[in-house]
Amino acid sequence: MNDKPSIDNKSATESHIWRAISDWDLNEELESSLADSIQSTFDSLDQKALIYKGNHPELGLKQMCRHIARKPDDLPSHIKRFYLAMQTRSIAQVEGALVDIIIILRFHGKSLSERLIRESLPLLGQEKVEVFTSIVNDKTVNAVLNMDVSFSVLVNGNSLPATFKRKEVS
Repeated sequence: MNDKPSIDNKSATESHIWRAISDWDLNEELESSLADSIQSTFDSLDQKALIYKGNHPELGLKQMCRHIARKPDDLPSHIKRFYLAMQTRSIAQVEGALVDIIIILRFHGKSLSERLIRESLPLLGQEKVEVFTSIVNDKTVNAVLNMDVSFSVLVNGNSLPATFKRKEVS
């Protein structure tokens, strides 16, 4: 016998929603990678700590980048993104996070910038750490544009103030 209520009878189950989901195999959907993505989104948004505690840091990093694109002035989110990038051990993502932090701080919070740069040493290496340190110490944020900024959320052509935009060479 069919366990599902009949859509033909005029019962409470005759709704648009019931018709839409009556053929779904919900267990299959809940065990898919989509469910992991949804769960990591809730995990990353609910956490108040700066360091992510969950099973899907890559998905959390993606979600945090989207959040930063929506709210670029949210400094705690930038810090969370940095630590998520460190957890995933992605050099490009760590560089992008540091570039965004330097831009968002605009030479305020020098000790915070220096601490994060020092923490990235094992992943980035001495040469890149020295470049980031000199940018912060010399207050030469335009030097950021000479770096690989492909994973920076803020360097997308629209978010940077005019003084930070790369000048066209003619």
